[in-house]
Amino acid sequence: MKTCSLTQAGRAAALACALSCLGFAAVPARAALGDNAAPPADAAPRAVGGGAGRVVSYVDDGGTTINEYVGSATGTVFAYTWQGPAQPNVETLLGRYAADWRNAAAALHAAGGDGLHAARVDGAQVVVETAGHMRAYAGRVWLPAALPAGVRVGDLQ
Repeated sequence: MKTCSLTQAGRAAALACALSCLGFAAVPARAALGDNAAPPADAAPRAVGGGAGRVVSYVDDGGTTINEYVGSATGTVFAYTWQGPAQPNVETLLGRYAADWRNAAAALHAAGGDGLHAARVDGAQVVVETAGHMRAYAGRVWLPAALPAGVRVGDLQ
């Protein structure tokens, strides 16, 4: 039986931790609504609003296709749309606007204005539309004040 010192065991644990962190670093980070987005390395963006914005699509871990809309001039994420078998983590997509959405959704619910299969929540700074049923979800979130000139809400599909 081979034994090792605590120093050797500590080095082995540090190496294992470093290697596992490298695996996580390979996963591309996505920006939240209102953040600056890094240009995609693995996808070709398509133009929206006559080039005022660009859209990059990706598939999340749940198999849902998510479209990230970024202002061409600012590099800021102004909207997300999604469609797929699972609802994405809307709070993560909203980032710092999540509290605005939660407050507006609570007010809508208290007033009895939310629907069973679809809802539109107009917050002070963000709009969130969700719809769907089991294994078929769609939605979009956007910052009305951040929509680039030339981009309409109807362009967010």
